[in-house]
Amino acid sequence: MKNVQRKGFLFLLASGLLLATLAASADVVLLDNGDRISGEVVAKSADKLVIETAWAGRLELSWSKVVAVTTEGPLLFRLRDGVEIRGTLRSEDGGVVLVDQDGGRHPVASLAAIAEAGAIPSELPPPLEWRGHANLAAQAVRGNTDTDALSLDTRVVGEAKGIRRYTLAAALNKERSAGSLTKEQYLLGGKYDHFFSPRWFGYVSADFEKDKFKDLDLRSIFSAGSGYQFFDTDELRVSLEGGLAYTDEDFIVNDDDSYAGLQWALNWEQAFFDKRLAFFHRHQGNQGLDAADNLLIRAQTGVTVPILDGLRAVAEYDIDWDRSPPDNTDSTDSTYKLGLGYTW
Repeated sequence: MKNVQRKGFLFLLASGLLLATLAASADVVLLDNGDRISGEVVAKSADKLVIETAWAGRLELSWSKVVAVTTEGPLLFRLRDGVEIRGTLRSEDGGVVLVDQDGGRHPVASLAAIAEAGAIPSELPPPLEWRGHANLAAQAVRGNTDTDALSLDTRVVGEAKGIRRYTLAAALNKERSAGSLTKEQYLLGGKYDHFFSPRWFGYVSADFEKDKFKDLDLRSIFSAGSGYQFFDTDELRVSLEGGLAYTDEDFIVNDDDSYAGLQWALNWEQAFFDKRLAFFHRHQGNQGLDAADNLLIRAQTGVTVPILDGLRAVAEYDIDWDRSPPDNTDSTDSTYKLGLGYTW
């Protein structure tokens, strides 16, 4: 019996200490009518103080009715003179004091001097949201002509909206006719966008192409400039950009070339009929400043139709145009693709 009583006493003592600790650690708000409210102060706006309570949930109190506040957890306080202090608030007999995270005390004239308060922003950069696709198109023809064609491309975007965006794209196009290789093209591009506002951004990019049937051992284009994001939703993404570029071309037979120039790009993706059909168009141009003939244009246009759980059918037309192609090569490469893709 004594053991039972002793255990009951210890339980009540522990419960009391726990409740006392919780009460001591709670934020306290005192109103002009004498009411005392305990909980967790969430935020203070122009004329409202928001406090989360255990007994009534989230309450919004009129700031003009508050005569004293004491907080235990740190908040970001912004004073009416523009000063920001990260710390806790104390209403003391001598007035109002903000205590920063280093223990420094900052007396303020009154509670009216506090314009806003809220959670301290995380020092960690916001996480990236990822999206992208991978497409495969293949063709095999047998009979009077034996032709095999394979096209692979992928595009991956990591974005913290309105802050920064990373884009990586790669493609492989190969074709074999009558047992001989007739097309072999490799493309790789990377781009970084830094947003100065929700719409305006600056960018740097690098693009590489290798295609021996265009006499290209390697074409490298490095570009930097600015762009404007007109729309950026799952239903519609449209951006336009322009800047300066440096192009370096290493040819297999022809003389190598390099030049500075201007570069522009348009990116347009749009969904229709409740995302049962999607259209995309990506256009990029590069005009050399040394000669009007140094003009390159590449564009991809197509539509996609969802099939099941990210799987989609893809129909695409690509064009690659060079105003002054290397000797014994055509100025235009155009490709029609029908295939399957996967989006995430």
